[in-house]
Amino acid sequence: MNMSLAERARCLRLNAGFPKNFWADAVSMTCYLINRSPRASLGGKVAEEVWTCNVVDFSHLRIFGCPAYVHVPGDERSKLDAKSKKCIFLGYKKGVKGYKFWDPVARKTMINRDAIFDEQLMLQ
Repeated sequence: MNMSLAERARCLRLNAGFPKNFWADAVSMTCYLINRSPRASLGGKVAEEVWTCNVVDFSHLRIFGCPAYVHVPGDERSKLDAKSKKCIFLGYKKGVKGYKFWDPVARKTMINRDAIFDEQLMLQ
């Protein structure tokens, strides 16, 4: 593995306070961010922007490890259950329009596109 990739992934994982078993998610997120970073060899442009001639949208980017409140679909809850649950943002799933989350209560990962992110908590 590229040392730059490993160092960046380690920083992401440690900053989020995740144990070592989340290293794959940190590496995946690092690759995702590197591929969307400006390149000096391209005159400060992102590779995707040069190849497609379209402006790249960065509004979907979130802070790795930030808390998020994920919507629970109606068929998975009863009337008295909460409509959302607190999860941790892990990254992006390739080929799916949604985010990858860790549910610490159920101890499993999930993909969902309906979430409210609490990034301010990570910036304090």
